[in-house]
Amino acid sequence: MADKKFRAGAAMADITPCETLPNYNNMPITYDPDMSPLCCHAVVFEDGETQGAILSIDTAFIDRALMLMIRDTCERATGIPAQNILVSATHTHAAPASCPSFISGATPDPLYVDVLVLGAVEAVIKANSELRAAFIKAVNCPSPGYERNRRLIRPNGLVVMSSANNADDSFHAAGPTDPVMPILAFTDSGGYPLGIVTNYACHNNCVNGVYHADIGGRIGDALRKRFGPQLVTPFIEAPCADVIWHGPEDGPNCGNELAELIGKPAREGITVALESTPLTPVEGIVIRSQVEDYPDRLHEESTFCHDDSRGDTEEIRTTQRRRYDPEEAAVKARGETTCPVEIMGISFGDTAIVTNPAELFAAFGIEIKERSPFDVTLVAELTNGYCGYVGTEKAFEEQGYEVHRTVYTSRLSKDSGRRMTDRSVQILEELHLPEWELTKRLQ
Repeated sequence: MADKKFRAGAAMADITPCETLPNYNNMPITYDPDMSPLCCHAVVFEDGETQGAILSIDTAFIDRALMLMIRDTCERATGIPAQNILVSATHTHAAPASCPSFISGATPDPLYVDVLVLGAVEAVIKANSELRAAFIKAVNCPSPGYERNRRLIRPNGLVVMSSANNADDSFHAAGPTDPVMPILAFTDSGGYPLGIVTNYACHNNCVNGVYHADIGGRIGDALRKRFGPQLVTPFIEAPCADVIWHGPEDGPNCGNELAELIGKPAREGITVALESTPLTPVEGIVIRSQVEDYPDRLHEESTFCHDDSRGDTEEIRTTQRRRYDPEEAAVKARGETTCPVEIMGISFGDTAIVTNPAELFAAFGIEIKERSPFDVTLVAELTNGYCGYVGTEKAFEEQGYEVHRTVYTSRLSKDSGRRMTDRSVQILEELHLPEWELTKRLQ
């Protein structure tokens, strides 16, 4: 029997606006009732001593200030300690701006930010009110198979994005894709899922122009067709800063149709995995987090998109100068700056989640899982803040969109990915220690 102290509850809230608003990139997004709605998905859990929550929100980014507001409001509404609440952005680009991104991007609409915060709190309150005896099922599923590394190496040794006009299919990929998609299901005592957390390493930006929860939303929609409309499906994006979706040769290459196509094998893989995975009782929850200030790259150590990585037409070059020249001026004027980075870990027996606030390159996510002492490890990026793209040191030599310096979207020093990865593994190792040894180490 499961330890009766372990309980879980799950709920979701719709945060889709009806009016047209700009996304982070200042592109107008409109309402379509047939698309996958923007939602906040929450799972609350407790073991009799420790209480926490997983909260995923359909938005591109959540900066630290907004995240702290959400945590504080949830704590005051439910009593769940703020530092025990994991707040993750699903990274859908088809949502209103909720925090600053590019200098030329949209300014968040304060009324919509209120809607987002209230939706997040509503989901956590409802999930907390529905706590019941629970088990977990955690398993490493295969990725759906529609992923590719979007950074291609040109003959000159520099990167070009796979979608650029000057890209060539003969160019080899600069990095890997992640073949594993871990999932964590919270179930009732009969084994029926209350919430399924999906950890997929692919950019969640397949859909444009209409409000849409994108690939993560369509995976959730597909799972609800199998398990019922009440199923809560937090989508926490795994490190995939350099990984993009791609469709089959004879099928859709982007948009809602491709998002739906990706959702089907994801549902099938998850369903088979859950059916063959036994219920696991949770005897205790351990939560650890650490916040450190990471230095930003100095102007002298930065590049500002003069490498034609986005394309080489005059129109594209003009667009890049319009974007990056103001970024360069701002970086130069600001001088030395830092960014707070929170690494958080949560363990449920032999399963763990570890988070970072970056758009982290896939190679780092793969390494964290390989070095983790847990049987199943979910690595969540864009969580508990936002610190922009974080690439490998080799990526900085190869240049490319993800490593060109901006104020917000690509900012940290070149060694930050290594530092973030090692810290993530350290926290996982601490979570895996016996309780008495962990207590002794933290004293």
